[in-house]
Amino acid sequence: MIEASAPCPCGSNKSFDQCCQLYLSGKAYPRDAETLMRSRYSAYVTGNLPYLRKSWHPDTCPELNADDMTTQWLRLEVIKSKKGLKKSVVEFKAWFQEGGSERALHEISLFRLYKKRWVYVEALADWD
Repeated sequence: MIEASAPCPCGSNKSFDQCCQLYLSGKAYPRDAETLMRSRYSAYVTGNLPYLRKSWHPDTCPELNADDMTTQWLRLEVIKSKKGLKKSVVEFKAWFQEGGSERALHEISLFRLYKKRWVYVEALADWD
């Protein structure tokens, strides 16, 4: 569990309670795709499956369970974000620990407005 006053895992330089915790708790919803992507990263870090399901487009959301939440995430690096009115693209690297070494998931993600909220749709490209 992350302390409310601890730095947010998404790398925003804000405290967790003043950043992604607002979204993960349902008190607010991200207004753009990059903020949604950052909050989804924080959901993976904290094991918040309900938020991941809620923020995933229903047509592309896989079955998620606790076994999907075992990765030890280390940090997030947003490379670039292209904002659109109904769809946006975010490129990022999410660093994690695996087998005693540090690795990165490098992905270009597609987000769309769905029922007036941004949702994750799919990876357009990814590299390990």
